Amino acid sequence: MATSSNSTTRQIAQQNMNTSMNQSLSIYVGNLSFNTIEEDLKRFFNDNCGNVKRVRIIYDNNTRQSRGFGFVYFNTIEAFNDALQLQNCQLDGRELRIAPAETKNSSTPSSSSFSSTNTTTNTNAAANVTSSVVPQTTNRSRTQVVHCKKSNYDVYIGRPSDWGNPFVIGKDGDRADVIRKYRSWIMRQPDLLARAKNELRGQRIACWCKPEACHGDVLAEIADADEIKQS
Repeated sequence: MATSSNSTTRQIAQQNMNTSMNQSLSIYVGNLSFNTIEEDLKRFFNDNCGNVKRVRIIYDNNTRQSRGFGFVYFNTIEAFNDALQLQNCQLDGRELRIAPAETKNSSTPSSSSFSSTNTTTNTNAAANVTSSVVPQTTNRSRTQVVHCKKSNYDVYIGRPSDWGNPFVIGKDGDRADVIRKYRSWIMRQPDLLARAKNELRGQRIACWCKPEACHGDVLAEIADADEIKQS
């Protein structure tokens, strides 16, 4: 009986290890042309790295237009490492921005790899962007925004989750700019607005920015608001 139990435990541990490894063998690919489709992206990485498991380009829920970034998943660590060497290579006339994809269990914040330009940001200006366009709430447990590696949390809101900010520091402006653009964008996403109130209200939501201002502050406002004024 003890031998059987130990064998089962080892099998479960191996399965968990394999699952973790498979989840980690993915990259973020930014600065995609709006004309690039998933078949193009898969062909590019298959030609240069091989062993592509699948690709996913993120599209706007309403317009179905590409949001300019996506994710590529690999079967082997060798292909994954080769893909990381393709930073700034061109596809459809655009220089690709490549970094390890952020995951809940990831220890490396991929955003630092491709958005480190303009690192001196105006934190006060960014904070002003998150000031109240959304009405204040009645007393209740408020939604908190925390750093995903420094605090316990309930919901991960970084890339590649549905809550991730499609706008990137550097390419799309400074910290204040990308927060402002995120606010404008999400206010035109009725499905996400409704989900934020149902799924995020009163939760500890986590990304990679805190204690700096980030799009999570916008999500927290929306989640806690009694009413939402859509633009």
